[in-house]
Amino acid sequence: MKVEIWSDVMCPFCYIGKRRFEEALTQFEYSEDIRVEWKSFQLQPNLQTQPDKNMAEHLAQTKGWSTEQIAQMQQRIIDMAGDANL
Repeated sequence: MKVEIWSDVMCPFCYIGKRRFEEALTQFEYSEDIRVEWKSFQLQPNLQTQPDKNMAEHLAQTKGWSTEQIAQMQQRIIDMAGDANL
C-alpha cells in the first residue's frame, strides 16, 4: 500500500504527526507492505520573513490571539512533542 503524506516542514504539528506515524508503522504487522511517499506542502506560502518579530508577535498580529492563548498553544505543542519523544 502506498501512503502519501503532505507535510509542511515548518509546522510543529506536521513534525509531531510524522513521528507518531513512524511509531505507529513500527507496530503495524504489515509495515513491510507500506510505501510512504512524503510530499511538501506550504501552509502559508506567502509568509514573509520578519526578523524583527518573534512567533508570538506574529500570531498575535495575524491571528488576533491573546498572549495567554499563544502561551497555551505553545505549551500544548511542547506537551505533544514530549509525548512523541521529540
